[in-house]
Amino acid sequence: MIILSIDTSCPTLKIGIFRERLLASSVLEPPVTHAETIIPAIEKALQSAKIKNTEIELIAVAGGPGSFTGLRIGIATSKGLSLGLGVPMALVPTLDVYGVAWRELGGIVVPLLDARKHRVYCARYHHGERIGEWMDIELATLVSKLQVEEEVHFVGPDADLAETICLERSGWTTHSPEPERDIEALAMLGARRYNEKGPAEDSAGPMYLREPEIGEPLAR
Repeated sequence: MIILSIDTSCPTLKIGIFRERLLASSVLEPPVTHAETIIPAIEKALQSAKIKNTEIELIAVAGGPGSFTGLRIGIATSKGLSLGLGVPMALVPTLDVYGVAWRELGGIVVPLLDARKHRVYCARYHHGERIGEWMDIELATLVSKLQVEEEVHFVGPDADLAETICLERSGWTTHSPEPERDIEALAMLGARRYNEKGPAEDSAGPMYLREPEIGEPLAR
């Protein structure tokens, strides 16, 4: 199955073409904006993979949590492509993407997304399987929930928020982002979600853990 992966949940735009393995990717860092670059990034990835848009069989899109504006751009674009190309779309929880991307690590894997106001979006994973629910939580409170003897690995776009904490605890580590890992995991989870639950409904929208705030600055 040829899968187009789209992740606009954080400031880094990540696009990939997957067929059994990652064939091509397009990763754009700030200050570019998703709205301006998402379509050219998709076209670039398709060209690199030597795949025509008519060959796409599934669109896997990161559904949140994450940037409110970014998620809306990614999902709206995915819906438009899904309708235009006549292919299904799968909406994948963003935190699950990072949990699966780093599934080979031992101990507990904790993806971190900056939720502002001294809070993070996060969850706990063990070999790619989520433990408990997604959380919108203060970092200090999260640390109190991780008082374990096992290794703890902080991953994701904002793993560096835990750097100081890791210096104080043996076996706790932060990992730098590896976009290709994320893109591949998004495709794998998209295929799994589609096979198990079918395509996302037409009314599907971002998976928010917090209501958007009126007047919040536009995210990239």
